[in-house]
Amino acid sequence: MKTPKPSHREAVALFRLSVVGDLLARDLDRGELKEELEERSEKRYRPPGAATTRTFHPKTLERWYYGAKNGSPKALEPRPRTRGHALALDEQQREMLLEMRRQNRWVAADMILNEAVRNGVIKRDMVSVPTVRRLFRDAGLTRLSRRRQDRGDAQRRRWQTAKPCDLWHGDVCHVRLSDGHKVLVHGLMDDHSRYFVALAARHFERERDMLEIFLGALLRNPPPRALYLDNGSCYRGDLLALVCKRLDIRLVHAKPYSPESRGKMERVWRTMRQRCTDHLAANATLHDVNVALWSWLDADYHLRHHAALMGKAPRRRFLDGIRGRGRPLTAADLAKALEVTETRQIRKDGTFDVGGVVYEAVGGWLAGKRIQVVIDGLTGKPLRASRKDAAVRFGVCDPVANRSRRRAPAPPPTPSTTPFDPIAGLLERARKENPQ
Repeated sequence: MKTPKPSHREAVALFRLSVVGDLLARDLDRGELKEELEERSEKRYRPPGAATTRTFHPKTLERWYYGAKNGSPKALEPRPRTRGHALALDEQQREMLLEMRRQNRWVAADMILNEAVRNGVIKRDMVSVPTVRRLFRDAGLTRLSRRRQDRGDAQRRRWQTAKPCDLWHGDVCHVRLSDGHKVLVHGLMDDHSRYFVALAARHFERERDMLEIFLGALLRNPPPRALYLDNGSCYRGDLLALVCKRLDIRLVHAKPYSPESRGKMERVWRTMRQRCTDHLAANATLHDVNVALWSWLDADYHLRHHAALMGKAPRRRFLDGIRGRGRPLTAADLAKALEVTETRQIRKDGTFDVGGVVYEAVGGWLAGKRIQVVIDGLTGKPLRASRKDAAVRFGVCDPVANRSRRRAPAPPPTPSTTPFDPIAGLLERARKENPQ
């Protein structure tokens, strides 16, 4: 005969009875029950279905003891918890809140709750704002922007540029390794050929990381006519806009809250995960991730036939159409595009700051004057300085070395050719007014 297996609630009740059950059969003196419960609260027990052991508070053990003493072992079973959100509301009130959300998807949950209270739909303090948010979320009525709700289901069309380097897509993919660490994969993909002109993993998603990868691609490939990006912070910097303007590259940002407009990049990220990053080792370093990505590009992605390209491979389509598209930019071109001019005032000790570093200008006559400093926008280091088109020499200030460095002697005073003796004039005037 097969022994019936107890349910989880019955197993929990039997476990609780095993912890305090022997106390029911004993005649305990005054204060002995408290001592027994405190002693058992320091021991560790493994509840049914738990992977680890734990302790229980004396008050909890006391509740189990009196529950078993005054009732039955069934009184030790855990009470079922009522599931759901906004349980203080009835069905009509809950449906009214959901209907208010359907009609006003762009309005914040706290405003909807305030309006419901003001109009007598519910009473004040019946539910909290987080509870209302969870109610909306479970009903699939998360908040939308006003523009997105008004747009509705807009018609979309498949589009593609005519030639390579007409437009590059830029995006960042968050890749989480199996050990919980995360790396950020920056990619630049040509729209016409789906060819990756740049792909690299970084620890950060900053404007500088994006610019380094973008400038590296410009050194290897002809510059694009347009750069299509999303609205991330690394794509909205002033330096990126300035560089694109100087290089005659049109900077285009996708519509906010419209992931469909970035469908090409989202699709290629899915392919990258399936065929590369999902198979990385748990202890993979940033170098390992980059090596895996570049190997995947060279040995798999760029050589595989692409359905959106009518069976052509991205590399072949890119190389066939790149002829006559110009030359890659030089390092001098990029360095000039990164130059930023700022004004600094020289202190009385001949120093000025750039990016938190103190520099010292050569020439005491510059104290208190304003100079123009040309700074490398990528590294933040000053390249040159001038004052009224005259070059100003400078270097990093070393206060320790200045302590023992000889100062230039002050120039000797120039002898005056015009007599100046105010004391003699006062004496002469006094003699005239008081003759003896």
